[in-house]
Amino acid sequence: MAIFGKLSISQLKTFQYIASHYQKRFGYSTDYTISAAPNPALKLIVVIPSFNEAPEGTLNSLGNNPIDPNRVEVILVLNYSENSEEEIKDLHIEQDKKFNGLQLKNGVVVHVIKAFDLPAKQAGVGLARKIGMDVALQRFSYINRDGLIVCFDADSTVSNNYLAELIKAESAKASGLSIAFEHPIESIENKAIKERICKYENWLRYYIQALRFTAYPHAYHTIGSSMVSRASAYAKIGGMNRKKAGEDFYFLHKLIPQGDFYDLTTCTVFPSARTSDRVPFGTGRAMMEMEAGEKDFSEVYNPEIFKIIKVWLASFDQIRNMEVELWPDFVGEAFKSFGWVNQVNQMRQRSSSDASFHRNFYFWFDGFKMLKLVHFGRDNFFQNIKACKASGELFDTKSTDAMELLTELREMDRESPFTYF
Repeated sequence: MAIFGKLSISQLKTFQYIASHYQKRFGYSTDYTISAAPNPALKLIVVIPSFNEAPEGTLNSLGNNPIDPNRVEVILVLNYSENSEEEIKDLHIEQDKKFNGLQLKNGVVVHVIKAFDLPAKQAGVGLARKIGMDVALQRFSYINRDGLIVCFDADSTVSNNYLAELIKAESAKASGLSIAFEHPIESIENKAIKERICKYENWLRYYIQALRFTAYPHAYHTIGSSMVSRASAYAKIGGMNRKKAGEDFYFLHKLIPQGDFYDLTTCTVFPSARTSDRVPFGTGRAMMEMEAGEKDFSEVYNPEIFKIIKVWLASFDQIRNMEVELWPDFVGEAFKSFGWVNQVNQMRQRSSSDASFHRNFYFWFDGFKMLKLVHFGRDNFFQNIKACKASGELFDTKSTDAMELLTELREMDRESPFTYF
């Protein structure tokens, strides 16, 4: 839920008050600041966490975007744990000297935050993003501009219209965005690696398209390098979490139910397709697990799960009346198993009308709960099947291999029903 329920309407309308209130309750630390004052014309702040990375390619990609440099700035968060090796610490010290105050090809200025020696128990991408996003909120508050805080990664690149399209989105007053993404398949020469990243990206896209098949309203990709939040929306949901992995999923599924969240499909983020063991899940981990033969991302959730959820969501009267015995197959069992029946009953009592219950239900039934429901169906009723077969059954795709399917699923995502611009 939003954190400002007890504030007056006049206070809620004051962006600077919202930012100040957030900092007092949820800000990580006031030690992290940028000495240079923000430009009064500033609309976008791109926040890039960087741990033991070489962000030159990422910064060059942003620099190749034609843009008015007064409207954009970059915050590069150089972060490492107190337990990090000395060579990593030395690298970040050199990078601070190299990048702080750097002016990109398009004139956009890079500011460096030295998030050094972070507590080992918390140090990770979630905390690094939070530090940078908190500073971005402070800077927008300084000029009283409710701009966009843009998340990016130090191993990714973007299309040349990325910043221009985000400027349009800022003017359109979206509260949050999920930007179109594509792993750079064409640049990968190794056939085995290319096959693995195709399978993983298909796995991601299949799930979102399957959720859209059910008419679930919060079906968005949750990719850390392609998520965007309005500054006030960031503050109202309590900011970024400190999770070492999955921070993007949990953050966005707090932001999305707030409303005015959209897909931005007119520009593209290109995340890295490399292997990595830094986090327990995500692209890098998936690539490593496939290489080791530990997971098979060519298999996806069984279409029967989504067919059943679609029928259930379409019969909303049965949800509102909590006629659990009439719910299809595994859904009722899942709700009983997770203790959700009582939660929904309490929600019914608090809802003053059918419309109020509908709104409250979908605010409560966020992406995390949907994923738990899908996993319950997988673990207890329906085994995973091959992606091409599943996609053909749900979406009538015609592909017989991973690369062909990826082309079809990318096109389906580009035609998202949740675009606004």
